Amino acid sequence: MSRRAVRIRAQLAATVHPVAGDLFVCQTRDVSSVGCFLDTAAPLDLGAHLSITIFDRTRGAPIEVTGAVTRVLTGANPGLGVRLDAPPDDWKIMVAVLAHATSATDKPARRLRVLVVGDERRQRGALALYVTSGWDVQFATDLDGTVEALRGVHLDAVIAEHDVSDQRWQDVLGAARRLQPTTRRIVRGASDGPPPLPPLVHRFVDREAGLDALLDALTADIAQNA
Repeated sequence: MSRRAVRIRAQLAATVHPVAGDLFVCQTRDVSSVGCFLDTAAPLDLGAHLSITIFDRTRGAPIEVTGAVTRVLTGANPGLGVRLDAPPDDWKIMVAVLAHATSATDKPARRLRVLVVGDERRQRGALALYVTSGWDVQFATDLDGTVEALRGVHLDAVIAEHDVSDQRWQDVLGAARRLQPTTRRIVRGASDGPPPLPPLVHRFVDREAGLDALLDALTADIAQNA
């Protein structure tokens, strides 16, 4: 993202598809006529190419853009600056509307950083829920991807998108407990077996329960038992 462009602070839901890497969802931290800054800890390198779908709340429609990572921030406040390839008119109109409506003094609140683990079918089925959550969400499909994410950045929660009878959640949450013991560990799926219990699992959430139940599982006062 060009540092010379006028940047508008805006928190917009973004679905990001790296050309080489796993899909993730997050929010923008700011936008400009030529780019955006993604509020995410997803590990991408400078020059990485990606496509981004952002929902324009004014028009009630998505805007699809492509671009490359031009800035990478790590540490306590990570993020990715992206310069867009030939931003379409819809993007420029959205930025102009936001510039008129957004106060420069608004400060974005810290968002939950969540890793969601499940096969591609489960990820697609749950994508709409996580896009609307406003969280910084990374996805992994297997145990190796889970371990890589756990070693890369501190997470607020790991959510295993597996049914209770699917034994894969035990390995996933076992790795989370070992590598980041204070991270909330949740299973979200069908209750088709004995309920997952502490200390390995903090909460089970039925797949049909919706975002409110999942948010409660992430924020409830649960004694951490490492």
